[in-house]
Amino acid sequence: MTLPVSIDELRRFPALSDLSDSQLHWLLERCELETYEAGDYLAHAGDTADRMLLTMEGTFHARVDGSESPTFIIAAGMISGLLPFSRMTKFPLSTRAQTPLRVLSLHKRYFTEMYQELPELIPKLVGILTDRVRETTRATTQNDKLAAIGKLSAGLAHELNNPAAAARQASGSAKELFDCYRETLDRLASLCSSKGIYDDVRALEARASDAVNHPIPMDSLTRSDLEESLLTWLEAVGIEEPWRVAPAFVDAGFTAETLAEATAKWTPEIRELALYRVAAAAEMEQVLAQMKNSTTRMSDLVNAMKDYSYMDHAAATEIDINNNLETTLTLFSFRFKSTIRLIKIYASNLPKIQGHGGQLNQVWTNLIDNALDAMEAQENRTEPGQLWVSTRRELEEIVVEISDNGPGIPEDVAAKVFDPFFTTKPQGEGTGLGLDTVYRVIRQHNGGIRFDSVPGKTTFSVRLPIDAQS
Repeated sequence: MTLPVSIDELRRFPALSDLSDSQLHWLLERCELETYEAGDYLAHAGDTADRMLLTMEGTFHARVDGSESPTFIIAAGMISGLLPFSRMTKFPLSTRAQTPLRVLSLHKRYFTEMYQELPELIPKLVGILTDRVRETTRATTQNDKLAAIGKLSAGLAHELNNPAAAARQASGSAKELFDCYRETLDRLASLCSSKGIYDDVRALEARASDAVNHPIPMDSLTRSDLEESLLTWLEAVGIEEPWRVAPAFVDAGFTAETLAEATAKWTPEIRELALYRVAAAAEMEQVLAQMKNSTTRMSDLVNAMKDYSYMDHAAATEIDINNNLETTLTLFSFRFKSTIRLIKIYASNLPKIQGHGGQLNQVWTNLIDNALDAMEAQENRTEPGQLWVSTRRELEEIVVEISDNGPGIPEDVAAKVFDPFFTTKPQGEGTGLGLDTVYRVIRQHNGGIRFDSVPGKTTFSVRLPIDAQS
């Protein structure tokens, strides 16, 4: 019988180097030699896993469909494919030759006989299997996190653009207002005959600024009436383009009567400059508040993404679960529009737990993303989507619940949701790693996860022990 390769070639495998010639001969008699050109597929994700592969020459990659980076790189001298004691029934990854490739293939029907003929090899194959599980866990966790960040990035860029545009517009307005403010300062200083008049102008300005920072709610009809009466008074005292300053006086809490009373003792020229100055001060307070809100929003988004990306680089530390959830929800803010409402019910004074914040961010990301996807994909929806995020303490555990009013999880899918590489999303949109990652992270934190689902309500409940040591 002609052997597919020589015994000396087979002995180059570290796992096979200690086997006798007769044992290697037994193995070679049952192997088939397969050759591939660069670009050829050895297997597609979902194909039946029924053989162990020994790479004689060349390199091939195993990767999640749609991913640009490989999960595994298998080179000459490495054993892969279906290994003894593995529970794998289908190849979870697509494998493709990167160079011309020669591979020995051993069908699983020989595994039982191999246990008897090559007992020294079995522990080494188990070790390879253990290393592969460890590497798969590391790689899939990282790939899943990168996929989540990539999915968030487009919406995050849009969310950053809105406050950036608002800050840019406000800064332009601030320059114009400051120029007006500075000009009236110089002219008032030369016209005021006494320090008392100037102090009265500054007091009116301070009153306006304080009112802008502590606004009193009013309905649109009341506001319209106030603006109309102010327009009439401003025109009567000779203010040019009164419609430009009337809204600022309303925001500053003035009426035609209070302005008339405050400016009654001033000359027309001083009154005109003072009114422009007070209006500019009020508008400047609004512009500065807008700039502060916009830049704070931008900073919050950047910090949330930084926390999300780097928190898991640190060792286990104390985590505030409510804040941890808020970090993740901040990155999803662009998806909570008119069609989906976010409802947060946080328990106060929750104790902190020991854990890895970045890993828990991944848990919340996957659960929230799945809930939002389910609601957004639901056809013939008659009411807005609702996402509930709640926390509470039960004895020595913290419970986090994430619920949605989407279509629910079908019974035939429910049993598989935590299986690695299982996904109901279209090709390229889901890796099937999300809930597997969730399950593993929660287990690493000594916690548990379960879900209940009926049409119109799905709830994932995560329990984390308060004294968990991760």
